[in-house]
Amino acid sequence: MKNKFIPYVIICVGSVISALVRWWVIEGWSVWWHSLFLIMQIAGFLLEWEIIKRINAFLDIRMPYSDGSTKRLLVQQGAAIIVALPVFLLFYFMVTTYLKPYFITPQFLAILSVLILVVIFLMNFYFYNEYLSKQWKDSVEEKARLQVTTAQLEKEKSMMQYHHLKNQVNPHFLFNAFTSLDGLIQTNSAVASDYVRHLSKIYRYVLENKGNEIVLIGIELEFIQHYVSLLKIRFNEAVKINLNVSNPAKEKGIVMVTLQMLIDNAVKHNVVHERSPLSIDIYDENDFLRIRNNKQPRKQIDHSTKLGLKQLVQLYSFLTDKAVTITDHEHFFEVKLPLL
Repeated sequence: MKNKFIPYVIICVGSVISALVRWWVIEGWSVWWHSLFLIMQIAGFLLEWEIIKRINAFLDIRMPYSDGSTKRLLVQQGAAIIVALPVFLLFYFMVTTYLKPYFITPQFLAILSVLILVVIFLMNFYFYNEYLSKQWKDSVEEKARLQVTTAQLEKEKSMMQYHHLKNQVNPHFLFNAFTSLDGLIQTNSAVASDYVRHLSKIYRYVLENKGNEIVLIGIELEFIQHYVSLLKIRFNEAVKINLNVSNPAKEKGIVMVTLQMLIDNAVKHNVVHERSPLSIDIYDENDFLRIRNNKQPRKQIDHSTKLGLKQLVQLYSFLTDKAVTITDHEHFFEVKLPLL
């Protein structure tokens, strides 16, 4: 039921209830008189309601609740009483002839006056309640808009930070890559040529997808093969990358260069040696991509703020309801990424 019809329903239902009470209290009235009284009562209250409605509309312009709700209520109540008084007096004198003597005593008139004032107050309070409801609704909607805006700004901030991280392609990796390239040029020019080819493929991938937050896992895996080739040239069998990703998972999404960052973190924080290879497993399981490496921590590593992981977790929180899980176990380190 729409709100605008509620007062009319209340007036009609209330009038019917009062008519039933009169039927029980007043003896000697015919059905015709009870019906006439009911019609007149409904008409009187509806007329009063329409008057108060127009007073409310007038005061909304001249004296809005926002300028002072108490003053507005008092003014509206007073105006409604002044305008409504003639209506109720006319109604009262029209039916006085047919009322029993005890219905026209001072006590009854006092009770009737109080009831009229209460009815007028309730009618006026209905509009005040509408104002309060609108204020509450507006505040809730404004709060929701602010929350959405804040979340959007946080998302954009997170994406900008991750873009910055992605565009750097990890200076630690670049330093090691060019150092290795320098050594290869002097010792094995053929391998150096392959090294440059794989390195150029990495940068080509980054440039082609720099505007994308998400890429297909299949495309990311093609890119990561070039990165793995660079690691193989640098470390030979000291680094083992085990890829076991199903075809359905390859059609899902992943945040760009995530795998490169996680593999590079593993190389950066662990001992890499052929006698104790660093083994990195990448596989999918239950709509998640798991990247796990055995732990053999270096005694000395470059200072790490783990900013990349923090930004990755935050970015994923805006892209999916499923959380990124990071497990730092005694024997392994694992990042569990939801498939997008």
